[in-house]
Amino acid sequence: MDQTIETYIDEIVSRLNCNEEEKIEIIDEIRDHLYLLKNEYIDAGFNNEQATEKALESFGEHEQLTNGLQDSLSPFFKVFKIGAWILFGLYSFIILFMLLFQRILFRITDFYRNGDTFNIYVYIPMESEGLFEYLKFNSNIIPFQNTIGYLTGADRFNIDIIISNTLGNILIFLPLGIFLPLLFKKYSKFTKVLIASTIISFSIEVLQITLQIGQFDIDDIILNVVGSIIGFFFFKMLKHINTLSKGGLSRRTIG
Repeated sequence: MDQTIETYIDEIVSRLNCNEEEKIEIIDEIRDHLYLLKNEYIDAGFNNEQATEKALESFGEHEQLTNGLQDSLSPFFKVFKIGAWILFGLYSFIILFMLLFQRILFRITDFYRNGDTFNIYVYIPMESEGLFEYLKFNSNIIPFQNTIGYLTGADRFNIDIIISNTLGNILIFLPLGIFLPLLFKKYSKFTKVLIASTIISFSIEVLQITLQIGQFDIDDIILNVVGSIIGFFFFKMLKHINTLSKGGLSRRTIG
């Protein structure tokens, strides 16, 4: 087999949103057409490499072919993709607004009203000895220390604070685990989503403590990542169910 042709076919088919049976059928059909074109160019006097290049050039650019095939397989896929991107943009804005922008705006307005005498987001010692002491009072690097404190501290914390700092931290990142593999092919693997969600959550925590709009808490990162992992496996489960249903429908249609 011609490796250049096989790579070209893989680039077309790998990004299609369809089940494996449909992909195999499409691969076989494209392969037949390409090798037929290649043989025609060889018969016309071109060498093997030239014939391959001419065949691929005649067949078309792989991205356009992928889009055309996807439209034929799922007429509403483009609309669905646009909708998914809009929802992802809205989700990203809400997350950044809740965890960063809203707090920044509150700090700015609070500063102009009351001066820099009190900060509800971080604790600043009266006799600060610098950065180390600030980090000491506003950081938790012991896993689950604060989470256990919230779960066992019903007598000290309101229920909304407990839910927000435990279940809330999971739920807020759950959509991320769905959107990443849905919109970005490179995040189809568990490890990629794990790394991306960890980096995003860690970055938010660092920004919060740097801008003095929140404390750095390793528990927040852990719970955020747990949320994205749950979202990822939920997406995979839905995708698997969809593949099985398509396969069953295809077999009933053929039968």
